[in-house]
Amino acid sequence: MARGTDVTNFRRVYGNRNNGNFPESLNVALAKERDLKYGENPNQRCAIYTLNSINDDKAFQIPEFTQLKSVRSDDKGKGGLSLTNTMDITKAMEVLKYFSEPAVVIMKHTTVSGFAKQTAGQTQADLFRLARDADRQSNFGGTVVFNSALERETAEALYELRGADPFFVDVLAAPEYNDGVLGHVETSSSNIRIGAFSNLERLPKFQGDETYGLVSLKEMPTGRIGVQTIYLTSIRTVEDLILDPMVIDKNEGRHIVGRDPNERELDDLLTSWWLNCSGVRSNGIVFMKNGVSVAIGSGQVERVGAIQQGIIKGIQKAMDREKITYDPLRGIDGYFRLEKQPFEGAACSSDGFFPFRDAVDSLARFGVSAVIQPFGSLRDAEVIDAANEHKMAMVATGERCFIH
Repeated sequence: MARGTDVTNFRRVYGNRNNGNFPESLNVALAKERDLKYGENPNQRCAIYTLNSINDDKAFQIPEFTQLKSVRSDDKGKGGLSLTNTMDITKAMEVLKYFSEPAVVIMKHTTVSGFAKQTAGQTQADLFRLARDADRQSNFGGTVVFNSALERETAEALYELRGADPFFVDVLAAPEYNDGVLGHVETSSSNIRIGAFSNLERLPKFQGDETYGLVSLKEMPTGRIGVQTIYLTSIRTVEDLILDPMVIDKNEGRHIVGRDPNERELDDLLTSWWLNCSGVRSNGIVFMKNGVSVAIGSGQVERVGAIQQGIIKGIQKAMDREKITYDPLRGIDGYFRLEKQPFEGAACSSDGFFPFRDAVDSLARFGVSAVIQPFGSLRDAEVIDAANEHKMAMVATGERCFIH
C-alpha cells in the first residue's frame, strides 16, 4: 500500500480530457433474446435484445441468463419477468461479480437495499437473513440474488416470516438450484419469478479485464445516446488502496490522515467501494459493518444529504429491529434508546469526494470509524483535518465511480 501519498493532483483529472477513438458513425446490431411480460410499466411493451456487434465487430455476451420458472404463469399469476425484474437481476450480478465468497444481494429499483457476504463461516441462509434484516421494509417484495447454488435451508428461510410480520420475495435468481429447492419454492409461493445465470466470474470488473467489446449506452432525452466504455475500477484488493493520503501544496501544506484502518475496517471499506461501483446511484454512500450493509444513501443531489439520508434510514431500520416505534415527525430521537448502535465502528464509502468537512462531522457523530473516498476536492485539507479530529481512518481510491 502506498504511504503518505500526495493527493492534491487527484483534482486535476476532472479538468483533463479523456478522448476515445469512437467512430463517426456507430452501427449497433442487436439480437432478440426474449419478449418480456411488459416494460417498466404495464402499459409498455418490451423485449430483451443482446448486443450482437458494433460496426461489424462481434460483441460477446458473457453471462447467460435464463428464466427458469414463473410459478402460476397463467393470466391469473405474474406471467413472467418484466423489464424492471430483469434489470434488477442483471444489476445484482454486477454487484456479485466482485465476490468469490458466498454473498447475497437484494435489489429494489436497480439499487442495493440489502447485502451480506460470508465473513465468519455463516451459512447461505444466515447471509440471506442478514441481508433481509438490514432493511426489511425496503427488501419486502425485492429481487433476491445469490452467487452460489441455492440450498434447501435458504429456500426455507425465504418463507420463514409469516403472519403479522411477513416477508415476501418477488424475484429469485442464482447460478443453480440444489435438488428439491425449486419444488419447495413452487409449493411455498404462488407467484414468484425464478431465474438462473452462469459465467458470473467472467464479467469484467477491474481495469485491464477483457471487455469483450461491451460498451455502456446511456439513453438521453431528445433522441440522443451517450456511448462510453464500461466502468472498471482499479481497486482489486486492499493493497490498491492509498493509506495516509496527504495534501501538499504551497497554500495548504502537509495534511496527513493520522490513523490507518484495521483489518476488519479495510475489508468493509473494500466491500462498500465495490457496492458503490455497481449498485448505487450517485451521489452514492454505502455503510458497511462486518460484511453486511448498514444503510445506503442513493441518488441524492448533495453529498452530505446522501450521508444524512443513509444515517436516518440506518437508524430507522435499527429501531424496527428492536421494535422501537419510528415517528418521522419526531426524527431519530429513538436512536438514543437503541441497544445496538448501527453505525458504531461502521465503514463508509463515497462514490465522489467530499466538498466540505460537514460530511465527515456527520459520519463521526454516529460512530463511523473508517471512510473510503476518491479525494480531489479543493478542501481535501479540511476533510483530512476533520478525520484526524475524530480519529477516523480515511483511505483514497484516486478514482470516482458515479452512476447516473
